Amino acid sequence: MRRKSLGVQLAVSFLIVSIIPIVFINLFSYYNISKIVNDNNNELMRYHLNRTKTTLDISIESYEDVLYQIYSSDEVVNLINRINAGEELVVSKNQLRRALRGYFYAKDYIKDITVITKSGIMVFYDSITGATTRNSWIPGLEISQDELYRTVMDNNKTSVMSTGNAVKASNGEYFLFHLGHRIVDFKKRNEKIGVVILSIDEKMLDQICTGGDNSLPAYNFIVDWQGKLVSYRNKELLGSSMDFGYDSRRKDYEEFVRQEKVFGENAVSINYIRDRERGWDIVNVSSQEEVMAKINQQQRMIFTLLLCSVVALIVMIVLISRGLTGSIKSVVKTMQSAGEGQLDRRVRLDGRMAKEVEVIARQYNTMMDKLVESVEKEKLLNRQKKDAEITALEAQLNPHFLYNTLDTINWIAIGKKEFEISRAITALAVILRYGIDNSNGVVTIREEYEWLRQYLFLQQTRLKDGMESYVDFPPEVMDIKVHKLLFQPFIENCFIHGFKGIRRKPVLKISVSLHKDDELEIMIEDNGKGMPEQIANKMNQCKFTESGDKNQIGLRNALYRIRLYYGDRADIVIKSREEEFTRVQIMIPVTVEDEEL
Repeated sequence: MRRKSLGVQLAVSFLIVSIIPIVFINLFSYYNISKIVNDNNNELMRYHLNRTKTTLDISIESYEDVLYQIYSSDEVVNLINRINAGEELVVSKNQLRRALRGYFYAKDYIKDITVITKSGIMVFYDSITGATTRNSWIPGLEISQDELYRTVMDNNKTSVMSTGNAVKASNGEYFLFHLGHRIVDFKKRNEKIGVVILSIDEKMLDQICTGGDNSLPAYNFIVDWQGKLVSYRNKELLGSSMDFGYDSRRKDYEEFVRQEKVFGENAVSINYIRDRERGWDIVNVSSQEEVMAKINQQQRMIFTLLLCSVVALIVMIVLISRGLTGSIKSVVKTMQSAGEGQLDRRVRLDGRMAKEVEVIARQYNTMMDKLVESVEKEKLLNRQKKDAEITALEAQLNPHFLYNTLDTINWIAIGKKEFEISRAITALAVILRYGIDNSNGVVTIREEYEWLRQYLFLQQTRLKDGMESYVDFPPEVMDIKVHKLLFQPFIENCFIHGFKGIRRKPVLKISVSLHKDDELEIMIEDNGKGMPEQIANKMNQCKFTESGDKNQIGLRNALYRIRLYYGDRADIVIKSREEEFTRVQIMIPVTVEDEEL
């Protein structure tokens, strides 16, 4: 885990002990104020709801009084009895219509008065259409005239019918709700002679709910027990039913208001009161956006001031701690440079350092001087050890190579071919001179190529041209430097072990190529007897058995020699299959410093 600087720790400590508690207090205050405002708003809205309900009761009762005057009028009762009896039907209907007209202007919002007699005759006065033969609202009902009659007749008190579909007329659309009561003949109270229905414009309810101003951040609407909208600001929805999907009607109203999107979704308060006498819910929707906006604005101002204070305090902490931490950072930076390999870097001492930090810096500089001296000594010892190991390895490799070469010359002498002996001896002399002279030196690929050409000539002479060799050294690799006799152990292994005992014609392929990532690839492949794949895999992991197998000893020494030269930058992969082939791939870096080689 990365440690924090002293300045950061001071700033964090200040935030923890002072700023964070202030933020929490501010948030709590904001929550508490919002709750108080919301509670007060709900209380105020409930008060307004009660006032609205009272106003609504008074208004409806005034229309019920008009309805009472109609259904208890002796004149109306007598005319209805005559109509039911069929006495002068036309005259009686006209007289009844004129009587209804007399009640029509008792209240402002009455739009229709309809009487339905026991005999099924309907007499009405309709101010919407002015027609005398067709009622404006009954044809749009979802129930028949007979069902309407029975509904009102069977109810011993005033029936309330919710606002229905729009009644269209030449001068616009009207939405009506209705109050109905059976006609009462006080002389024959139990006799059912007919019903009267008073149709009232929904604008009366809208006037009570909204006060005639739809721009206020609150409004009321009325819903009946079936969920039908009785009065609402969007007149297109009047008469339609709300979807009740919750156990609580409050949630249903909240969902309805959310879908309507009249106010913002997150600043709406819903309250309602039930008018049990009429089966209506008076619902209040109030928006707290303006109040919440002011609270949020005040809260943003507080947070802005708090943020400015935090920034100012952090700047002060940084300025105060910079002098203390500057010298420590200088020491730390120098130590990090040493960790990255720059051992020559030292802490620069000046008079501004604290006394304790200066003591640490002096001790560090002294320690680094001793460390550099120790590293130089270790490098010298490692190089001496490396040279000694290489010399010991070459002492094992060169006698082995010399033995095979002398064996080849012996076969040439047996054949008594003097010119071949001369060529062989010349080639052997070149090879011996090349191997003995600075055996641990660095040469070019071109020099290695010349050695390889002489060596293959001797081997081909020994085998009487019974082998094939393919050598591919492109011009671009000829001047690249490598360690001397880099190929020799692997090529010699092909002749000593790979081709031994095989019946097919030996084939040796040697290629050198330069890769784009500055790596030199050396590929040596023979078609000899090979080795089991598991042994090759173990060699790739530098695991060799102690069986005394000269093949494994030779390869182990060769691999060890390359590791000594190039370390982990070299990559050697051996692939082999018994009685088929052995392939050695050597990857070494090209850009190698001479002193490191």
